[in-house]
Order: sequence, then structure tokens, then C-alpha cells
Amino acid sequence: MYNLLFFKAFVLISCVLTWVPAMAQINALSLKLFQAYENNEPIPNLSRESSIDMSSAYEIQAAYVKLRLTKDAVAGFKAGLTNSESQASFGINRPIFGVLLKSGNFSSMPNISLKKYHHLMVETEIGFITKKPIKQTVNSVTELKSYIGKVVPVIELPDVGFAMRSFTAPELIAGNTGSTGYIIHQGIDLYNEDINSLTVSLLHDGVIVNQGQGEDAMGDQWEALRWLVNQVIAHGWIIEKDNLLITGALGDIISAKPGTYRAQFNDGAQIEFNFTT
Repeated sequence: MYNLLFFKAFVLISCVLTWVPAMAQINALSLKLFQAYENNEPIPNLSRESSIDMSSAYEIQAAYVKLRLTKDAVAGFKAGLTNSESQASFGINRPIFGVLLKSGNFSSMPNISLKKYHHLMVETEIGFITKKPIKQTVNSVTELKSYIGKVVPVIELPDVGFAMRSFTAPELIAGNTGSTGYIIHQGIDLYNEDINSLTVSLLHDGVIVNQGQGEDAMGDQWEALRWLVNQVIAHGWIIEKDNLLITGALGDIISAKPGTYRAQFNDGAQIEFNFTT
């Protein structure tokens, strides 16, 4: 009897002693990311100094984002690496996600300076705006659609400027998947359209630099969204009303260069913006 109680106590103490250093490491690494952000420095390559896997990367991400939230607020969530080619390039077989912040809404900024960013990218995406909170796992697309109020064209502008050019999937996750900026076209609603067959072209100074379509995100926009929602919930976040949810790049991810960009969604919606040096 006493031996069993002693054994259980030993196991419990061992678990606590293991958990405390792990949490200390997560907090230290998240603080390193936050300090780099505050000082406008490249994103640290955390795996060069500590072994992190996908699970611990999300713990670091959550701690890092919570540090950012002392001066910011959650605007929504983003899926990344939502096609097999991009996943293969990182040696993984599933998408990843990150948190969108309100400070990243560049919708009213026609001119964006590249000076403060280290490696800004351009992605054409589809966005979903919630009409009520999502607090639990969503089991079907039909159920999912009941939470969505509007579907809109979006440009995402992630910054993947790591200190070392080569970076791993856990490093990308820990750094909040490069989440930086986004531009929303609020003047059109694609909710009742076949968004999987939607086509988009991105032009830079009048020259096409990327083309894609809705099904590029996991083969189905609504299933990609359901994956994102369920991953966000599983990691302890709540999706609030009016949050923006984006499901990954349509076509390629393009390095931002000075000049004028125009994204053409089907034959209607356009998003135009400029990068300056």
C-alpha cells in the first residue's frame, strides 16, 4: 500500500520537475521572439539553440502572441502550408496555423513601406468573417457555414525574415507563421459563390506574377476552413464574432518588391496596393 503511494508520488513529482523546466524554456524562447519583434530584428532561428518540435512550437507561439497582446488584439487566424508541395518543402505532411493581429490590418494603407520588414511576402487568399463566436469543434461544413457571415478576397503579407535564411516548420510556427499584415476587400461577398473554382491573378507593375484558384487550399476551401477552426479550438483559442479566418495561399507565395500590385479575383473584385522602398 505504502509502496504504491510512494510510487504515485514519485511519478507526480517527476512530472512536475519535468514540466517546470519545459515551461521555463517556452517562456524564454517566446520572450526572445518578442524582443526581436520589439527591436525590429529578424526572427530568431530557435532550433539553433534548442530542440523544438511541432507541439512545443505551438506552445511557444501561444506564449509569444500573448506577449504581443499586451499592446494588440486578436483579429483572427490563418492557415499556412495548405498544399502538399509547400508542406513537402518543410518535410511535414500537414498544414500549420497562426494568429492574425489587429495591428496587421493594412486595408486602408494603399502605400506600404518595405523598410521595416525583413522578407515580406505576398499571398492571394480567401477570407471568412465570422458572424458569431466558435468555441467548440465543428463537425461538418454545413455546421461551419452557420458561423460565417461573409466570404471576402484577401491579400496576406507575411514576413518570413529569419536571422538565418533556412528555417524549419517548428521555427515558422513558433514565430506565429510570419503573421504580419493583410488587406481585406470588404466590398464584395463570395459566400454564395463556388469559391473552390474562384480564379485569381496577381500582377506586379502590369505583369502577371502569380495565378491560383480556390481549390489550392487543401483541395476545398470549406474543408480547409474547418481544419483551421478545429485546430485553433484544439489549441485553446476562441474564435470571436467578426474574426477573419484565412485558409492559405492560392498559387505561389511571392516576395514583395517595390511597385504596384493588383490582385484580380474572378472577373470582379480587385485589390490594389503599392510597396515603396
